[in-house]
Amino acid sequence: MINTVYLIGGARTPIGKTGGILRDYLPERLAAIVLNRLIHQYRIPNTAVDQVILGNAVGPGGNIARVSVLEAGWSYDIPATTVDSQCGSGLSAVQLAVSQIRAGEADIILAGGTESTSMAPRRQFSPLDPRFQGETVFYEQAPFSPDAIGNPPVGEAAENLARHLNISREAMDLQAVHSHQTAAQTAAQGLLSDIIIPLACRGKTIQTDECIRKHLSRKLLSRMKPAFVPDGAITAGNTCLKHDGAAALLIASPAAVKKFHLTPQAVIRATASRGCDPNLFPLAPVGAIQKLSEKSALPLHRIDAIEINEAFAVKILACCQKLGIGLEKVNRLGGALAYGHPYGASGAIILLHLLKSLEQCKGRYGVAAIGAVGGMGTAILLERC
Repeated sequence: MINTVYLIGGARTPIGKTGGILRDYLPERLAAIVLNRLIHQYRIPNTAVDQVILGNAVGPGGNIARVSVLEAGWSYDIPATTVDSQCGSGLSAVQLAVSQIRAGEADIILAGGTESTSMAPRRQFSPLDPRFQGETVFYEQAPFSPDAIGNPPVGEAAENLARHLNISREAMDLQAVHSHQTAAQTAAQGLLSDIIIPLACRGKTIQTDECIRKHLSRKLLSRMKPAFVPDGAITAGNTCLKHDGAAALLIASPAAVKKFHLTPQAVIRATASRGCDPNLFPLAPVGAIQKLSEKSALPLHRIDAIEINEAFAVKILACCQKLGIGLEKVNRLGGALAYGHPYGASGAIILLHLLKSLEQCKGRYGVAAIGAVGGMGTAILLERC
C-alpha cells in the first residue's frame, strides 16, 4: 500500500545575515529550537518522531541533524540524518521524508534544514591534494563539478546565465526591488508571523527577518558595482547575501494524522529532481518543475502559486522565461533576495512560504523548487487541504 503523505505545518527562525542578529547561535541550536517548537505546537511526544532529516551546507561536517536532536533534549532513540545537496538540501530532506512515509517506513518525520554562515568553518585542501595552495590559503566554494566540465563560482554562473538569455541589469534590479517591496508588505501585514519563532538576540526579542529593505529603489541599485566580474550585471543588490537560519516541517502518514488528531495543511502529491549544465546551474529548477508536471500530469497553467528560491534575480527571470509562466505567480510573498538564503534551510523555508501563499490566494496547487550548484534541481508539488 502506498501512503498519502500529509504536510501538517512547520516553523522557522527569523533569518539573519552573516555576522548579524543570529551570529551567536550555533546551527544545531537553531535547529533544536525549531524541532521543539513543532512537537509542542502539534502536541506530539518526541518519541513519536520516527526520523529527523535536516539539510546543511557549510557547517562543521558530521551529522548535524543528530547533534540537533540531542541539543533539543530528545530521546536518544530518535534517529537523524543530514543531507548536503548545498542550496537544495532542505528540499531534498523533505523529498526523502516523503519517500519514507509513502513507502510505509515511517509515520512522522521532521524535515528541513539549518545553517550558520556566521560560524562556517575555514576549509583547506590536504597538502596531498594538487589543489592545495599553502597553509594560509582557504577555500570557500567546494568543488561542485569537474574542471573539465566547468566549475564556475556561483556569481560567475549567474553572469553566464544572464548573458546566455540576454537578461539585462535593469530587469534584475527591478526584480530585486519588487522582491523587497513585496516582502516588506508581507511583513507589515504579519502574514508569516505565526511561522516565525521569536528568538532572544543580545537582550532583544527578534521575530523579523534582518535583510528586508522596504525603501530599496532602482536608483540606489543602479549605483552598485558588479560583484563578480568586471562589467558584469550581477551586483550585491540583485543577488543574495549570506545568511543564518533554520526551518522544519512536520510530514505525516494517514495513521499519524488519525492517532495524534492532526490537521493537515496540504497533501504532498509529487516530488522530482533533475540536473542541468553546472555552468548554468541557476536554471536547474526548470527541469525539476517540468519533470514534476509530467509525473503528476498537472500542466503548469493549473498551478496557482510557485516558489523558486531567489538566490539571484536572474534566476527568477530565467526560470519564468524558460517555463513560460508569469512573474505574478512566483514568490507572491517576496523572495530570498529580501528574506535571505540560509543554504541548507532554504528549501524548507520556501515550502512554508508556499503554504502561506496558497492560503492567501485561495489556491489549490502549489510548487516549490530550488536549484543548487553543480546543476541540481528539486521540486515538490502540494495540494492544499
